Amino acid sequence: MSVMTWPSAPATSPLLRQCGAALGDRVLRLQDEPLAILKALYRLGSLVVTTFSSGSRISQSMHYPALKDGQSDVAGEWWLESVGERCRLRQSLQVGQWHSVLAVLEPTGALPARSLVFFDRNGQPLQQIAVAPASGGLAFEELVCAMLHPDQQTLSLPTLLPRMANRDLGSLSQLESDWARSADDDDFAGLLQRCQQQRAVLYRSVRDSFACQVRPETLPAVLAEAASRDAATTLCVGNQGVRLCMTAPWSSPRWQGSHCHLAHNGALVSLDMAKMDSLWRLRRPGDGQVVTALEALDSRGEWLWTLSAGDSNESGWRALLKDSVIR
Repeated sequence: MSVMTWPSAPATSPLLRQCGAALGDRVLRLQDEPLAILKALYRLGSLVVTTFSSGSRISQSMHYPALKDGQSDVAGEWWLESVGERCRLRQSLQVGQWHSVLAVLEPTGALPARSLVFFDRNGQPLQQIAVAPASGGLAFEELVCAMLHPDQQTLSLPTLLPRMANRDLGSLSQLESDWARSADDDDFAGLLQRCQQQRAVLYRSVRDSFACQVRPETLPAVLAEAASRDAATTLCVGNQGVRLCMTAPWSSPRWQGSHCHLAHNGALVSLDMAKMDSLWRLRRPGDGQVVTALEALDSRGEWLWTLSAGDSNESGWRALLKDSVIR
């Protein structure tokens, strides 16, 4: 089970305002051509890519495959995939949500030098992409010079529209029937649209056989048990413009305050457990079987991340959950 739709965005981020304060000095505004800039970046060699989301941060150091024509679908979603011996990365880019690009020339707050930061139309950071120290220095500078925006004094900070009222979810029998018929993410997105993407509203409206709330302690227990069994699991995170699913035998969880850190082969994951308000065990139709996932939601009932078997052994994943889920 992968991420099922794009989460909604909160107010304009402090990171955009921080960059705006350094605009024209340590930070330069680039043209609003994120796809062209991404294609150029992926040709520079090794990159360090950080994906932002509401309750997590994922950094990966790797040689990204170049984006090519033909890697997008009819909805304008671009994707790239990298497969290793025991790991798999699939990254989908909803480029229609990518809006502004800033180049960081010197360290600015937590942002490293020689990096680009991409923001969505709501002013939220999507990804930060830095060129690895051993590659691409001159090419990075040439890219920045070629894509400079003529206005280096101002940034356009967007204003969000008010949230619409929830629609009628319908009867319990109809809701569960629609759930049981949702064979893919697009089908399930229709259910979420009825409650304006507030997943907790949907999950509380069906019976435990579809969505069952479990104790938050379940997630670290599952992660620790998976590490002890050397079992691969799939972690999906995302924001308005990036959907990232990584399958790997993750390291044992390492804790730093409320942050749970996982690692595998150049990928570093930080999950902020303080942002997790509820944790749900979900069951949905899959490829010839029922698939199970753990999904974390924030205090607004919106999606943070999903942990599942992905393309791995579903029966082994269910056995792991049976030994780890805390009701």
